[in-house]
Amino acid sequence: MQKVNLEFQNHLTVLTGPNNSGKTTLSMLLKSIFNDNKVPYTNNDIPTCLSMEWLAKSYPLLDKIILSESKDTGIKKIFETIVKDDSIIQEYLIPKCEIKIQIDYNKEIDDIRNFADYIMDLDDKKNSFYFLYAFEISNSKFEKNVFEKYDKLKSKFESIHQENCKEKEVKIYALKEMLLQIYCDSLIEKCYFCNSSYENPSLLEIADFKKLFNFSNIQATRKLDDIDTDSSKTLSKKIVSLLSGNEEWLRVTQNLPETILEQIIEADAKTTIQKTSVNSLDKTIQNISKTSGGHVGKIMLEMDVSEEDVDEFIKRITRAKYDVDGFLLNESSQGLGFSNLIFLHMQLEEYLKTIDPFKVNVFFIEEPESHMHPQMQNVFIRYLTVFYEENNLQGLITTHSNEIAKSVGLHNLRVIRQTSKLRSELFDLSKFKESIKDKQEDIDEETKCILENFYDWFFEIGYSEIIFADKVILYEGDTERLFIRKLLTLEEFEPLCDSYIAFIQVGGDYAYNYKFIIECLKIKTLIITDLDYDKDAADVAAVLCSESTNSTINKFYKDESDEKDINPIIKELYEWKKADKNRAMDGLIYIAYQDNDGFPRTLEESMLSKLLSIDIFTKNNRSKWIEIRKNYHLRFSIPNNKKGENDSEFTIRNIIDSTANNKTDFMYSVILNAYTEEMLPVYIKEGLLWLMR
Repeated sequence: MQKVNLEFQNHLTVLTGPNNSGKTTLSMLLKSIFNDNKVPYTNNDIPTCLSMEWLAKSYPLLDKIILSESKDTGIKKIFETIVKDDSIIQEYLIPKCEIKIQIDYNKEIDDIRNFADYIMDLDDKKNSFYFLYAFEISNSKFEKNVFEKYDKLKSKFESIHQENCKEKEVKIYALKEMLLQIYCDSLIEKCYFCNSSYENPSLLEIADFKKLFNFSNIQATRKLDDIDTDSSKTLSKKIVSLLSGNEEWLRVTQNLPETILEQIIEADAKTTIQKTSVNSLDKTIQNISKTSGGHVGKIMLEMDVSEEDVDEFIKRITRAKYDVDGFLLNESSQGLGFSNLIFLHMQLEEYLKTIDPFKVNVFFIEEPESHMHPQMQNVFIRYLTVFYEENNLQGLITTHSNEIAKSVGLHNLRVIRQTSKLRSELFDLSKFKESIKDKQEDIDEETKCILENFYDWFFEIGYSEIIFADKVILYEGDTERLFIRKLLTLEEFEPLCDSYIAFIQVGGDYAYNYKFIIECLKIKTLIITDLDYDKDAADVAAVLCSESTNSTINKFYKDESDEKDINPIIKELYEWKKADKNRAMDGLIYIAYQDNDGFPRTLEESMLSKLLSIDIFTKNNRSKWIEIRKNYHLRFSIPNNKKGENDSEFTIRNIIDSTANNKTDFMYSVILNAYTEEMLPVYIKEGLLWLMR
């Protein structure tokens, strides 16, 4: 059974993550527990692995008994098999869903009179109440539900076992869904208060538990006016509702119904309408009367106006308007983003009226960013943070907004993401920085100092998108970014386009720092970086014995090496890569760098080496390089002839060094002349293929 721990901050907690990761499911569960409604529990709420395990044991048993036995005998045999000592045996139980709730309080300021009856721990050092909310199987309900559905189940089993059964797999699937729903319909909600170990539970009425909370929420789906013809007037209604308790509003509006009624009477409108309607309809009624035995009386219109009708009329005609330099504009005039912002403010202000100091005041907001542009999101989330603190509210916000995630920072973030097929996990980033310290025993002091502030900065500059991503690509510079983006348009890498990939630019010295967030979030990551060995190495022997200046490669290598204080030489890094050891963190990270195919040390060297099928030591005359540049339409610089030479020789490295300030132009020329695939280095291709798997 999967365990999930969600710890709320003192005031505002933000739950975020990719689509289909489980945010809505978790939010719905919490809302159901804290509000006054019965919690709906369906077969879709059971983890798939648990459903499959239960069906693997229960389906064959029910198949065998129901096919061969009548209803009364079958029911008896089923429950004789699965029940022992008045309880369903573990083999035929789906592990129950339990929610353990800990509510902390401050002895100095909190009034706990509503909670006093639920104290289980008498230790003065403990300032918490503990509740257990569970969905438990009821033997009697289960037996009743199976009994009621027995004939239908028997018919379905018999249909599946027919010799020429069509769509057998579909029927089996539908039958299994039905069995799971019967099980879910037999679950009942139970609530207990307990000690800190959630032991010695004492039964508590569900209604009494829910009375401990003052809960409200704003759902993700909000109908707001966007066009003038929209008659819903959501903001207008919300403002009227908000003003309903305002003394000035009441004073002005309370006499309006009576005033309107008086005006109707004084205008003699009722008498006139009656007389006109009778005169207009009299001939028609007489003709109808002839066909019905003359039993039709006179028909007329009567104004039957009550104060309630007038009150409703006032609400319908009251409109929110924007005063812009004396011009009154409709509520739809400011756009959905602004309307959404006002709507959220109104809901919060309305909730403030209901705050109860003797209850836990909880306010959830789903996707507050709807229709808002990034700057508005940023301002609003900062406002919300202050609002929750000043009003001592406990709250949860669910969001897909990168702007909100980076604005609240690590401490308030909880991330839910899918880590494997049909399995999601919840990650508490408030504990993330502390967890890094526990893993720093073998990290040098300089790195420790950097990591202290690295992740706060990491979120401030917008790299928080990593928490929404399915996969991550870390790269070094603009040329890599251009090249990788273009590569992903190739048919070979098309499957990667179906994933949300976070592209993060980071130098070779800092990519290693991402190891900790990658490990925490269990997110598959490709690091594309340069080998960066000694630039003066002029032959193979010199390359093999030189060292890389890329600290990320060196640190990942040393993580798995016994020699923690010695940097590897290039020969060792070639062997490390050849042995597939450049996959770190149990396969979460792949470090892609140049290999010994042409002995390049950078991306650009690799690309020219691949295109020309030469290694980086091969020399060409300057005239040959001019010819190559012309024939391939590539943008790169060629050094001038050496002093005293008419046609000097240069290597790929000489060309790339000369192009150092124009690498972006070089990459544009590669892409625009359609050499992307032809110049794709093997190490990058292997990395992208790994990321696809």
